[in-house]
Amino acid sequence: MTPHMPKTNHYDSRILFFCLLLCLLFAYTWATPFRDIYGLETRNALMAREMTEGGLTLIPHALGRPYPDYPPLYFWMATLFSMPLGQVSTLSIVLPSALSAIGLVTLTFCLGRGISRRTGWLAALILATCPDFWMKAGSGTIDMLLAFHVTATILCLWFRDRATSFKNRMLYATGVPVFLALAFLTKGPLGIVLPGAAWGGYLLCERRLRDVVLFSLFLACMGLLCIGGELAIVRKTGGAELVREVVKMQVTERLGQKANHPFYYYLICLAGIGHLWWIFCYPVLARFRAGIQKNGWIAGFRQAMPVRPVYRLTLVWFLSTLAIFTLASTRHGRYLLPLFPALSILLAAGTERLPDRDDIPHPRIWETGAGLLIVLFLVDGVGFILLYPRFIFVPIPSILIWMAAVSGGWVVIRKRIRDGLRPVALIFLVLAAGLSGVNLMALPAISRRASGRAFVMAAESQAEARTPVVIYNISADGDGVKYALHSSRKPSTLRFIDGPEALRNVPRPCLLIARDRDEKEMRQGFLPDERRTPVARGRIRSKRLSAYLLKAGH
Repeated sequence: MTPHMPKTNHYDSRILFFCLLLCLLFAYTWATPFRDIYGLETRNALMAREMTEGGLTLIPHALGRPYPDYPPLYFWMATLFSMPLGQVSTLSIVLPSALSAIGLVTLTFCLGRGISRRTGWLAALILATCPDFWMKAGSGTIDMLLAFHVTATILCLWFRDRATSFKNRMLYATGVPVFLALAFLTKGPLGIVLPGAAWGGYLLCERRLRDVVLFSLFLACMGLLCIGGELAIVRKTGGAELVREVVKMQVTERLGQKANHPFYYYLICLAGIGHLWWIFCYPVLARFRAGIQKNGWIAGFRQAMPVRPVYRLTLVWFLSTLAIFTLASTRHGRYLLPLFPALSILLAAGTERLPDRDDIPHPRIWETGAGLLIVLFLVDGVGFILLYPRFIFVPIPSILIWMAAVSGGWVVIRKRIRDGLRPVALIFLVLAAGLSGVNLMALPAISRRASGRAFVMAAESQAEARTPVVIYNISADGDGVKYALHSSRKPSTLRFIDGPEALRNVPRPCLLIARDRDEKEMRQGFLPDERRTPVARGRIRSKRLSAYLLKAGH
């Protein structure tokens, strides 16, 4: 038992952690019945919809065409969750991501618990309440599923390396190729590169050169097997042209293109990932600074290096993943999800000893500040209900339950948590309260404005089911995907055209969808006012669109 921890048996600890996971799963998904599919998850939902309607395929399809960016695992899972209702819903798209997030919290707890029970709990809580992690757990995020399989692979390698019994070693050894293959099925070669770099870097750090060679050979065999199998299936499906597209989208375009963000982009992302938890790194930085002042830079750095092997693993894991994504040309914050577990354990290492030290002074100040934030959350909730009632898309009792849970958590922390642990508990409550409140009250309104579902339904209700839909000057890979997801037509039947000359050959009758800013171009070109009847207006994201009915003979 670690010092000052309450005495609980192993069974009680499991029950408590299981209850935490259920609460997190509920918190991550409780707003999904009240919001639309929108943003990046739209494309994922469209591919799952095509599989739901046409059956599972080895190559995902969007708008009736093969989509070479991703392998099919996420879409298989979303399709499986869509089967009970026979159609894609927000919940069925979010569940693979939310369950992966719960799995990541569990794996982080297991790795941290190998250090101490307190570290396991702290690392799990830090990961669960990282704002970026929380928000992506509640949306359809492929990278969350990738992060789970990458983490599971690394943990299988770690526990196999530490296991003493032959049975356990074989069990973990079996898990390594399984999770590597699943990581590849989630996001291609990257699923093999990330765990390979993390574990290979750790072996180099430990100067185990023989193991590095053996692991490199194993990784090369797995890579050749997975890549060769994928390309063989792709070639059989779409020929050499589709093979080139897959290689381009999954490998070369992510490396050789012009960067979409500056090289320091991920350093900015890291500040937001850890959020308030970075406060607890102060003791580590203070010891590092004191060591430098006393012994110089080299000795101070060596003194700050983690002693435990698991800390060295997580540090190499964190740095190698960050380096890989920094070198890539395409940079997005969601790509960093595979390093979240490692970062959470490193943050937990800086937090673990705080209850036994005076590194965080004046706990009353923390208590007062957190209390003011909780009051602010509750006042904002009431104000949102009173001032913006037309943007409330969830039942008022759900908001009242949220308010009661936040207030109850504040009372429990004040009455039951001892002073040393109170700052940690208060940060957890503040982050959980704020993030769950955003999920419940803000996201439904944002999603309905951005999804375009209302516009699509209004437009198509004015035309017969057999009337073709023509989409003008709208990218098929952009807002066209959002229209296709909510359309009652099969995605493969939607026709996308560009330029005013293409309007000459559109079929009639048809339903024409165009942006309002193209109104002048259509009027002066080939489609004057008398040839079209406006039937609906609305938005997809911030873009204003109109629907026109072109009758036969015009």
